[in-house]
Amino acid sequence: MVTVDYWKDPPLSVERVKTLPSGFTLLELLVILAVIGIIAVLSVASFSSTYSDVCLKSVMCDLGCMINHAKQNALDGRSMAICFTPERGTISFMAGKGADGKWNTPDDDVKRTIRLQDKGGGLEFGYGECGPVPGLVATESGTSFGNRVLVCNPELTGSPGTVYIRASNGTAMALTMNTHDFDYSLRICKGTSWTELRHASFMVGRILTQ
Repeated sequence: MVTVDYWKDPPLSVERVKTLPSGFTLLELLVILAVIGIIAVLSVASFSSTYSDVCLKSVMCDLGCMINHAKQNALDGRSMAICFTPERGTISFMAGKGADGKWNTPDDDVKRTIRLQDKGGGLEFGYGECGPVPGLVATESGTSFGNRVLVCNPELTGSPGTVYIRASNGTAMALTMNTHDFDYSLRICKGTSWTELRHASFMVGRILTQ
């Protein structure tokens, strides 16, 4: 049984309470809240930028897969195309020209369409402040493919051109189709300089980690 010696441990009085150590002062609390706020803002900004990069690379992975699929069908004797529509922000995979015999017209056989705004990250066609890749054709629309169509045909020549897509954080990526080897290259720009992602067409799944 525990006993209390009231002579050694007298009850707390108002005067004694005033002399006991107190918790945070209002100023200290405000400083702590301000620090937490700054950390939160920096964390959100960092996450938002990273998220935009991931969304951008994800779309480029999808586009790379479309091209690989089109190339495979071309080897089997079928002409395939990928059509870019900057004004609608879409990328469409076409399996046939339709009755009019032309690509990127309403009667095309559309197998799949990517809407950039549905992918997150504020994606849109264009290279923004990065500018065009040095040595390549500049294009305000975001693509230099003729009629905005990347064609893969049985002759294995395809169509040359570049398509640019940028994210809201300023990062941009460029996919360039080369006719000399019937392959494509990928570049990324963070700031003002472009860097090529080596062997990107052979390792599409690794784009997200680069």
